[in-house]
Amino acid sequence: MAVSTTKVVVISIFLIVGMVLAGVLMQPEAYLDAWNIKESDFPANDSREEKLTFLLNYAVLAPSSHNSQPWKFNVTNDRILVFADKSRRLQVADRDQRELYISLGCALENLVIAAEHFGYNCSVSYFPGPDDLVATVSLLAKSRPPSDSRLFYAITSRQTNRNPYEPRAISESDLETIKSLSSDADVSIFITRDSAIKKGFQDLVVQANGIQYSDANFKSELGHWLGQGVMGPTGMQAKMAQLAVVFLDVGPEQSKKDAELINSTPYLGFLSTTKNDSISSLKAGRFLERFWLAATALGVSMHPMSQALELQQTKANLTELLPAPSRMMQVQQAFRLGYAKPVTEHSTRRPLQEVLMK
Repeated sequence: MAVSTTKVVVISIFLIVGMVLAGVLMQPEAYLDAWNIKESDFPANDSREEKLTFLLNYAVLAPSSHNSQPWKFNVTNDRILVFADKSRRLQVADRDQRELYISLGCALENLVIAAEHFGYNCSVSYFPGPDDLVATVSLLAKSRPPSDSRLFYAITSRQTNRNPYEPRAISESDLETIKSLSSDADVSIFITRDSAIKKGFQDLVVQANGIQYSDANFKSELGHWLGQGVMGPTGMQAKMAQLAVVFLDVGPEQSKKDAELINSTPYLGFLSTTKNDSISSLKAGRFLERFWLAATALGVSMHPMSQALELQQTKANLTELLPAPSRMMQVQQAFRLGYAKPVTEHSTRRPLQEVLMK
């Protein structure tokens, strides 16, 4: 017996609604309270372990690809071990794990900046043991915090600003200040207003979007993170966003939006390293976060854009866009830079107890 069109529609609606409600109920705990951490909450009179654990409140405020927060930490004696939580890595969008280690580098930099602010000398060792252990931070108490705390205070106000950027220029003195606060011998930064580079980058982002949004696996992965409620919308809105990405052709709309954002941006930035390995990506993440915090301290917004770096064909063409010194290096991250209308709300964070390893 044939099933009527009406019955098919009704059954489909019930299935979709059921899936959405189930997804909402099963969304992991994520919250905004993490951003309310106060300097005065530092447990100065408590144990060494409690003091070091407190520093992780700043580490978890770091940016990460898809807001995946792929980190775990262990506090032991006078050390903090930073682990990669590879269950949260992007299998499709980040096949070479570049974004995983950049994200971990950002968290590591926040940790070091916070530790120094609260009076610790830090020594960092990269990949000192098992593969998942990306860094060991050894901390030694000292008497004085650093004289310049701008980066520390920017940790709780830093945001990814995806709004259109104003055409006005950043002063040369502010650009120099941002660069001076984030210098690193192993990482190179190229900031440009060149219209040809901007147009070439825009074309590559649109090309990468076209390829990625034609890939069902990419859409499924992106939909998963949207549905977790960590990429902006939460609750029912998050599940609806997931359904839209997975089942609708949103690629053209996303490409148009990205093209408009790039076109409105006065500056593009490209962060490069001499090598293309995990340590280089980790160091690139540390540099990126320092640069971002320095920009935040001066009221300058940033928006990382990784699309063209997630595919080999567009990544190679992106490298060719850049001038000779940068062309000889490995581009780790691209971003928009400028002034924009402030973002009204931070992205959610996992509870601290969820990322602590005992």
